[in-house]
Amino acid sequence: MRWVSGWYRLLRNTKIKSRLIFALLLLTTVPILLSGIYSYLKTSEAIESKISTYSAEIMKQLLKNVQLENRKYIGLSDSIMLNARVQQYATSYESLDEFAKRDMNVYINTLLSDQLELLQNIKNVRIVSTKETVIYDMGYSSIGEAEFARLATLIDQADGSDQWSYVSTEQGEPCLVIARKINSLEDWNKPLGYIYVSISEPLYSQQLYADVDMGTGTDLFILDGNGNVVSSRNTEILLHAPYPDAELIPLIREHEARSEGVFQAEVSGGTHLVAYGFDIYSGWYLVSTIPDAYLNLETRSIQRNILLLSGVLVVVSLTFALLISNSIYRPLTALVEQTSRIIRGNLNTSISDPGKDEIGYLSDKFNVMVDTVNGLLEQTKLEQQQKREVELQMLQAQINPHFLFNTLNSLKWTAQLSQAESVSIGLSALAELLRNTIVDKKEYVTIQEELRNIDNYVEIQKIRYGSTFDVAVEVEAGVETCLAPKFILQPIVENAIIHAQDGIDYDLLITIRCQSEDELLRITVADNGKGMAQHTVEHLLQGRESSPEGRLSNIGISNVNERIRYSFGNEYGLRIESAAGEGTTVTLTMPKMEAATKF
Repeated sequence: MRWVSGWYRLLRNTKIKSRLIFALLLLTTVPILLSGIYSYLKTSEAIESKISTYSAEIMKQLLKNVQLENRKYIGLSDSIMLNARVQQYATSYESLDEFAKRDMNVYINTLLSDQLELLQNIKNVRIVSTKETVIYDMGYSSIGEAEFARLATLIDQADGSDQWSYVSTEQGEPCLVIARKINSLEDWNKPLGYIYVSISEPLYSQQLYADVDMGTGTDLFILDGNGNVVSSRNTEILLHAPYPDAELIPLIREHEARSEGVFQAEVSGGTHLVAYGFDIYSGWYLVSTIPDAYLNLETRSIQRNILLLSGVLVVVSLTFALLISNSIYRPLTALVEQTSRIIRGNLNTSISDPGKDEIGYLSDKFNVMVDTVNGLLEQTKLEQQQKREVELQMLQAQINPHFLFNTLNSLKWTAQLSQAESVSIGLSALAELLRNTIVDKKEYVTIQEELRNIDNYVEIQKIRYGSTFDVAVEVEAGVETCLAPKFILQPIVENAIIHAQDGIDYDLLITIRCQSEDELLRITVADNGKGMAQHTVEHLLQGRESSPEGRLSNIGISNVNERIRYSFGNEYGLRIESAAGEGTTVTLTMPKMEAATKF
């Protein structure tokens, strides 16, 4: 029963529509498909068997034709090399005068002229003595001496056996040559020389088997025992070169050992039916390769009909399956789609299902659930907004009393020393700063307003620190009206004034740059102070930096980073780049917002 339970779980994990369609297809089309496939395989097997038998018979007949043609040239060479006068001529060639040699050439020409039918396909006939002296050369086409030397070597290595090979004339004409050893008729063990008969290769490729039709794309060619192509009707197959597929000859020999004249193999990048015949006298293999595309030409027609019938059955089955399943599947799909929208965050959705079945009931309850979730979300948003307003109010109320005391004390002493002019400036800056931080309840201000707060803060700090530092501001045109969270630059500037000039013997310069990049607003606060180590940077970002009593507020750099991320997302925020002795650069990144943007 375990396998039944497994199938049940599998079905329950499959969509209803898929189950219905699968059931109908299984009960209607599978039996017909199985019978069609069986018929197709049997038909293919029968056709392939007939083509194999047909190919084998053709190869036998073609091989007989090739052998018959080869015997003609063997007979031609016999008529010359076994002639008594030619034997005497080969024996005494060195002692003959020029007149006798010319007379002998005429005699051999006469012997050849009796074979006029064969002469038209002969490119060269040469007789060479054992001393490698050419004693006769018909000379229709010249062949390089190296080729004759190679053929003589092959004969000697084969203990005097006849050799069939491929040569090319110096004019580039392909030839098939029979090379034979001339032995004395009186003493057969006594060699007299060699005879070479060069036959035009087109005799085979363009006459013997050029017009044999074994199917579209079929190649017919002759290979020697080493797998080299000696003749081919396909001009793309190079002559006197190994066949492009080196595995063909080993495959032929493997099937030859099993007396299989026809077999299927991967040849030249595709499946072919290979048929061959072997000529024991020349050592040649006559080979045909019939492509699989031709073999399956008729079976593909049967295959198309089976596929067409199967397609019609599938369409009919699918039609019935859709009619039955749509009443179940469509409302379920609508319910799944609306659920997916909710998962993606779209809660402004509902389902209209007039059905009175179980799915209609689920749809009604789904709408009730969505309305409830929307109400809860609105309530949560309101609570979060109220929380943010309270946090901002708390931040605005965090003015450090020690800062006010130090500032007022500095103003007092300055008033005594400078006839009260700086008192007016300092008090004015302090009043403006207090108004913007405590009285003004806006959460977002323009860059221009934020920089005005920095100006007021700097005026106050210069009263305390004198002219030991300066602040430069660079604002890109159009950026001054962009919005940013209030009070985000003052903690950074204050940190630079308090820490960056500690221990340096030159005036501190703080540079504030405001610029836009595409849809981003970037503000950098850079100083040329003493810089800080990496662990100090990490402490600042994690909120673990110390808060001296002389600071304007307890708002730290980490708080600025958290406010930006809370307002716009984690992809925005604050980055600090610093190293000891190299100054510090703080970069704030946030979306570019115009003054008309609503929050």
